[in-house]
Amino acid sequence: MIAKSYIKSTLKELDKLYNSATSQKKAIYFSKLALMELCGWIEESLDDIVIRHANRNLQDSDNRIYCKKSIVQPNYGFEYKKNIRPMLISLIGLIEVEKLEIELEKTAQITLLKGYLGNIKDSRNVAAHTHLKGVTRRFNAPSRTIGDFNRISLIVDKIDKELRK
Repeated sequence: MIAKSYIKSTLKELDKLYNSATSQKKAIYFSKLALMELCGWIEESLDDIVIRHANRNLQDSDNRIYCKKSIVQPNYGFEYKKNIRPMLISLIGLIEVEKLEIELEKTAQITLLKGYLGNIKDSRNVAAHTHLKGVTRRFNAPSRTIGDFNRISLIVDKIDKELRK
């Protein structure tokens, strides 16, 4: 099971701070931070899924180390096709990834995940690669980020569950 309590409490705290912000600039800070926290959680959770699956199934400690150092650590990001899928293919192979995707796509989970992650990545890039030049930029409120977390975490849990079968 993927750890969620810390990110939930962090996002709730940022939402409270956002709602009580005394300026638009402070509200933007809390919005950007909530988005960055969610992105970090997504990336770390998917890395953790891959590492834990390797640790459950690989007997040779050198192979477990290889997974961590050569598959997970060099992978920065959380796009499905660019980051998540290649990690899974490297660990379980294309045939098993296709089976996983077919199972998840029965309820459109892969399509939804790609869409959610794509939208978040676009927002994250704006947040990470700009600074506040006044207060004209708009970012989603932390409450929206909490909604994104709730939708994405269900699919991340499903991926984890399918790999445990």
